[in-house]
Amino acid sequence: MRIKLYIIIVIILLNSCATIMHQPYVGINIQSNTDSVRVFSNQNGSFWDYTPTQLKTIRSKDDLSITAVKDTIQQTFSIKSRLSTAFWLGNLFSGAGVVGYAIDLFSPKRFTYPQNITINYNEVEKTFSTHFDNWKTPEKGLLTFKISVPEGNYIYHNRGSGYGGTFGFLGISGGIEYYLTDRKCINADFGTLTDFMLPFPAPVDYMGSYNRSFAYYGDIQLGGDFRRLHYDYGIQMNRTEYYERETVELFPEYIDTLKYSIQQNNVGISLSGYYRLSNWFNLGINYYPSFITWQNKRLTPHYSHLLFVELMFRIEALRPKKSK
Repeated sequence: MRIKLYIIIVIILLNSCATIMHQPYVGINIQSNTDSVRVFSNQNGSFWDYTPTQLKTIRSKDDLSITAVKDTIQQTFSIKSRLSTAFWLGNLFSGAGVVGYAIDLFSPKRFTYPQNITINYNEVEKTFSTHFDNWKTPEKGLLTFKISVPEGNYIYHNRGSGYGGTFGFLGISGGIEYYLTDRKCINADFGTLTDFMLPFPAPVDYMGSYNRSFAYYGDIQLGGDFRRLHYDYGIQMNRTEYYERETVELFPEYIDTLKYSIQQNNVGISLSGYYRLSNWFNLGINYYPSFITWQNKRLTPHYSHLLFVELMFRIEALRPKKSK
């Protein structure tokens, strides 16, 4: 099971982020400060639409031209193509590194455009101006899938001879999030943490005595937003595992022996906070303190916790369409 987990982590982390996370097109939301404004882009040909609308635009290194018309006033804007956050930060923090950047350099998915454009019409001067915003606020009915990579894990748990902490990297989690109102949401996550010594997957040989710690968790949370800050609170249940092993050389092979192991179930609360760098990419920190444990059908009060930094990728599955 643990080997399969590492394989999944390697597959995710060693692929390019922009190529995985992005679709071939990006939806540009266009609104205006007045009604009866029609728009079209050079990718949409002669198809006109009234604001508010969304233009599905193919990702490209080329700039995009958008034309706005009201009454007899017409003006064309050039929208700059730029490299996406998933390309710059996703590859940097995920561990894909040079491999991820190299793959993305051959994919137009590394490019993006501003996802929110407001067209302002000046009735006195009869001119248009534009305002760009890459941050798209959540709204009621928004459904999002989440994929996260823990990149700094502190597990304080039962180690047999007593409670103690261990620090490491890596893991993986997935979740789903649904907005009940424009600012309030409910979500659920399931994931695993490890104390791997490196922040990226790589082969490591252990010699002599060593120990390893793992944690598996699930949570149900309520959340809210304040501008680009997002917070969650709820309940969580986790299972921690601690192993003491020893590797000895028996030429030409190595023998790895399990010396001791202990597993324990814990339940408590969950507290999370995230900063949205973009609609796709978030940086977060999670604190999961537990106050009740059970082991061998015995329920006892005891404190333990999971504390981890998380790189989160959000994928919109459903966003309600705005009425025109």
